[in-house]
Amino acid sequence: MGIGTIVKSIVALIFLAVIAGGIYYISNMQASLAVLEMNNKQLEDGIKKQQELIEQQKADIQDVQKKNGELAQQNDKQRKDVENLSSKFHKKDIGQLATEKPELMERLVNRGTENALRCLELASGAPLNEKEKNAKTPTEANRECPALINPSYSSSN
Repeated sequence: MGIGTIVKSIVALIFLAVIAGGIYYISNMQASLAVLEMNNKQLEDGIKKQQELIEQQKADIQDVQKKNGELAQQNDKQRKDVENLSSKFHKKDIGQLATEKPELMERLVNRGTENALRCLELASGAPLNEKEKNAKTPTEANRECPALINPSYSSSN
């Protein structure tokens, strides 16, 4: 074997080594690219889920704010009813009326107690009965808390 053959063999081996190294490098890069694409997909899915969660939280916050507003309005109406009822008691001398007309006072107290208890039931979420549904005036339904029976009623009516 001559020196030329040895040089040719070494060049051929180097050429084969470079080709093998290139093939290994390309296949390694393809595997890395596949892993990176998978990671990118998972990150995109995570971002999408977080955005959906943020939108849901925004909707929940708006719902809570709406409910708080409704509760504040209902609380304001009930406060006005209490003030209205309180002003009724301050206008009359109950002791004098009870002395002069005890039967009338008994009827008024009993009716007022019944109405007040019904107000508590309604404020706690009880449904309206037929009499209350069909009432055309607050007096027909319940004088103590007309706003609970008819939300559009105002104590200034």
